Amino acid sequence: MAKMDLGGTWELHPVAEFSSLWWSEEVPNEGWVEQEIPGQWQELENFSGYAGKMVYRRNFNFTPEPDRIYRLEIGGVFYKYRVYLNNYAIGGQEGYFYPAYYNITPYLRAENQILLEVESPGEQGNEATAPVITGLFAGHPTLPKGFNPGGLWRPVRILSSGPAFIERWHLHTEELAGDEATLSLKLEVYAVRSAAINVQLQLTPHKFDGQSYQQVFPLQLEKGTNQYEARFTLHGVRPWQTWDRGQPCLYQTSLTLQAAGATWDAQETLFGIRTFTLQNMIPYLNGQRLLVKGSNYLPPALYLSKVGKEDYEQEIALLKQSHQNMVRCYQHVEKPEFYQAMDEAGILVWQDFPLPVGATFTNLTNLLQQVEAVYNLLGNHPSVAIWTISNQSGFEALVPERPSVNFRRVVQKLAQRLAELDPGRPVIPLSGQGSLREAVDTGFNYQYPDEIYRFDQYRRGAKQRQIRFVSWFGRAALGPAEPDEKTRTRSQKQLAETLRFYIDRLRFHKYNPTGGMLFFCFRALDPGLSWSVVNGSGQPKEGFAMVALCYRPVYVFALLPRENYRNGTLFQAPICFSNDRIGPDQPTVLVKARLTDPRGQLVWKEQWNVKPQPDEETRILGEVSVMLMTKGVYRLNLNWLDQDESIDNDYQIVVG
Repeated sequence: MAKMDLGGTWELHPVAEFSSLWWSEEVPNEGWVEQEIPGQWQELENFSGYAGKMVYRRNFNFTPEPDRIYRLEIGGVFYKYRVYLNNYAIGGQEGYFYPAYYNITPYLRAENQILLEVESPGEQGNEATAPVITGLFAGHPTLPKGFNPGGLWRPVRILSSGPAFIERWHLHTEELAGDEATLSLKLEVYAVRSAAINVQLQLTPHKFDGQSYQQVFPLQLEKGTNQYEARFTLHGVRPWQTWDRGQPCLYQTSLTLQAAGATWDAQETLFGIRTFTLQNMIPYLNGQRLLVKGSNYLPPALYLSKVGKEDYEQEIALLKQSHQNMVRCYQHVEKPEFYQAMDEAGILVWQDFPLPVGATFTNLTNLLQQVEAVYNLLGNHPSVAIWTISNQSGFEALVPERPSVNFRRVVQKLAQRLAELDPGRPVIPLSGQGSLREAVDTGFNYQYPDEIYRFDQYRRGAKQRQIRFVSWFGRAALGPAEPDEKTRTRSQKQLAETLRFYIDRLRFHKYNPTGGMLFFCFRALDPGLSWSVVNGSGQPKEGFAMVALCYRPVYVFALLPRENYRNGTLFQAPICFSNDRIGPDQPTVLVKARLTDPRGQLVWKEQWNVKPQPDEETRILGEVSVMLMTKGVYRLNLNWLDQDESIDNDYQIVVG
């Protein structure tokens, strides 16, 4: 499939209202500003605080060839637009994250002008008359005042094909048993005339040694849209795994339409053969239990138009350094380069649909269209594992409001539609808002040190159901570059201790009942006060090192009943061992525990030789039991050898 890029220099003009003036001969010459596309208008100094309506235009030359179909691809626009080619209205769309395609074959000339009317409303309740489906980009505490993402943030291109082209296709792993996989292919082909063609599917190992596969399906096309489904079995496959479980094996996959020895259209992607299910909120990857350890993921920049795959790869290096195997695309849809990078890295993605919580919607048709679009955009990525329609697992507001009944009905309809489109992935309608009977994720906002121990009530009895998958916990801290050293140090320590508190307890309940944990959040959008473990400049905070410790595949920890104790109190705490590795015959781990008083004198010690079992539930090695007879700070040191690396986990016990 040939492509012509229409990026480069475009002209922009802000307008109060759209009208035919902007493509007429009376169009004004003044007021136009140039920008490199893809781009977002607030990247330009002229429009740094602008929100509303903008006209875009570009001239280009083109030489159409006979018996070809030419389509205009608008890769992504914040937030809605109409497009004109040579004064012909071609179409339009509402929704920022997905591409749209328009047949422009009849309208192309040797000299052409493309013009877009783009609207990106301001804050909800001001200029906007209806909610925009942009998630956190519509307004979030992490965004600066006056922020607006408006613009052509994805490429604009002309695609060329023969008399038929692939409208969309999905490849899905239905069953996986060892090295045998059953796949299903769903395909939509548009043809301008009847024709007999062959659909060729080719899978070639990408960066690993393995077997290649080819499937050929004859198809009789009729004029218009043709739908086709096929189911087939492959032997000797290598499944896609998370990086901490093995190799994320990907196949370079091409789908080609061939007729009379000619290629009419072709599309390529990287595809991974894998299954993923949630059973009572415990993840199963390729039929094996998996403890999810990860974070909520915010955009790596305010303006995504200039973010590239190399930027995501830098993020991935930090994710792996901190032993994370999942990120949650928090209230937004990322660029396609993000999902490809996660596919190749072997990191799972929990994908939020960017539906604003609690809004009132009148256009259900558009919402259903955008739900279908997110599936068409991301459905072939093995990293994408879970869908959420609306995410209220977080606590940006002090008292989160429960959504209305009407909002819940809309969410349920959207979830039902997404589940119909994609039966191979779990769909959670309303995240973070489940009852005791619903199997959904939850979030907690108990803060260190004053109230955090209130979380322990959810570790007993029926309330344990609410820690089956905890997708929100943490606290705010200043970044490394903040000048107030004393405040910065205290806030970073509190962030680190908050994260360890939750992770220790959730790892203690591994698979019983906890299936995963996602703290908030990985990286901030600005360098100041935020909940992130990496600041807006990419510098790790103290919390990052704590996550890297607590998410280790072999982790030894203590469950402290509280932080502060009175003099003469009996201190008791279990010493716990958690192992997430799946390999057999793992080497014995030597664990040492030492408790010293405020004067540095040893008051208790113990050690264990632990034989790990593959991906075992957490076990208690023993218990420290000591009378705290001296005021000051006691220190509990846990040390273990992990693959010849000496690891320390230190706790402070304050006696007053």
